[in-house]
Amino acid sequence: MGVDRRFIMTGAKRVIDSRPMYAQVVITDDCNLSCAYCNEYTPGAPGVQLDELKARIDKLDELGVIVYDFLGGEPLMHPDLHRVLAHAKSKRGGSNVITVITNGFFLTKPVIERLNEAGLDYLQVSVDSIEPTPRSNKSLKSVLPKLRVLAKEARFRVEIQTVLSEETLGEYDRFRELLKEFPFQFGFSIMHSEGGRIAIQGEKFLELVSRYGVFEGMNFYGKHLREMLLGDFSRTWKCLGGFKFLYVNARGGVQWCSQQRDYIFSLDALSVDELRRNNRHKPCEQGCCLGCVRLVSHSLGEPMKSLRASVGLAVAGIVSGARLERGPIGTTTSS
Repeated sequence: MGVDRRFIMTGAKRVIDSRPMYAQVVITDDCNLSCAYCNEYTPGAPGVQLDELKARIDKLDELGVIVYDFLGGEPLMHPDLHRVLAHAKSKRGGSNVITVITNGFFLTKPVIERLNEAGLDYLQVSVDSIEPTPRSNKSLKSVLPKLRVLAKEARFRVEIQTVLSEETLGEYDRFRELLKEFPFQFGFSIMHSEGGRIAIQGEKFLELVSRYGVFEGMNFYGKHLREMLLGDFSRTWKCLGGFKFLYVNARGGVQWCSQQRDYIFSLDALSVDELRRNNRHKPCEQGCCLGCVRLVSHSLGEPMKSLRASVGLAVAGIVSGARLERGPIGTTTSS
């Protein structure tokens, strides 16, 4: 696992320097699904060529990135995904964190073995509901057999991520009951509208979040999230998108995040000076509920306020790494 002493020391440096820490990299816009709430896919789009993806990783590593999310579209549709991951993991002696975000439909034993061999640290599987709905086919019914293979074969950490919405609220207790056999983490993404603004409000959502807790990354802005669920957007914060957090689209353009497309700057031309120019408030900050960019913005922009969550996340990564070295999830190997 990449969360080691060197990783933690580099992460601490990112609080005071002018280099990015986290990048989300789109490797294909193609997707096998067409979820109604998603605007991050183009059916039939070609995957980015392997050599180009390696060059983008080289550039991001040069800039200082130590945490990568590889996503789409559906990243498992890219035939060279495992080679992309291995190239990213070759940087900094493996002292970085690599995540793939997937709908899980293409998970098979050979695919999981390739992910293991590539050095993947985390796999986030998006599962929205128990049965397919008009808005999303990312259902537990569709991927449950895949999850059983994953639990048996994976040597990386797995999180099941659900978009919390009106559709998923009422069945979430049963959803968790059906998944209790799995040794996975669970977390919420909050339903957002176009632009990243929170799209759900009400005590009923707050009650569910309070009962199950939020996944570790959301502890960086947990109080603010609870306020937004009650319609209070008065708390200010500064988005570090384009500075500490980079979203690299399939064409190689850097955006503030997946939802804001007014700012697009070529990754090839990105410099420390351009990064510094993005160290400013953004017009889209009020009501934003995009977890990854907020995690980075709060942990690096408000280090003392988020210290407890940062330490908890680091410890969880170290403990998980030690556990996974003993064998696949849910197993141990004899010495």
